[in-house]
Amino acid sequence: MRTIDTATTIAATPARVWAVLTDFAAYPAWNPFFVAVDGIAEPGAALALHTKFSNRFAAKVFPVTVDIMDDQRHLRWGGGLAVPRLADGKHGFLLTPTETGTHLRHYEHLRGIVIPLAGPLLAMLERRYVQLNQALKERAESG
Repeated sequence: MRTIDTATTIAATPARVWAVLTDFAAYPAWNPFFVAVDGIAEPGAALALHTKFSNRFAAKVFPVTVDIMDDQRHLRWGGGLAVPRLADGKHGFLLTPTETGTHLRHYEHLRGIVIPLAGPLLAMLERRYVQLNQALKERAESG
């Protein structure tokens, strides 16, 4: 298993960060990586993530299922490619209150037979997650 782990501090309450994070309908206005999400933020919900890996290519759609939804604390979904055990992941956002706002941990646990060969892809994903974190920070702090 490989893990991508990114983090940032946001000068907004966990409630505000959570509101932005779980408002999937607003993702096209601010999210550079998940440019759209079809579905609603609730446990067990099936989502279609429109994922933009690069500005040069159209978004790819991935089916995932929300498996953790702990209000104002933890959102996680999981899914994979169409072929079982080829590649799948658990993608999550963990919010921790701080004295000045919220610490965001944004991670993905990846496994499957192609993951050990996916070094350049994982590096690109990490860069895109950092961009998403910055966009979330700006959106939540703007009120």
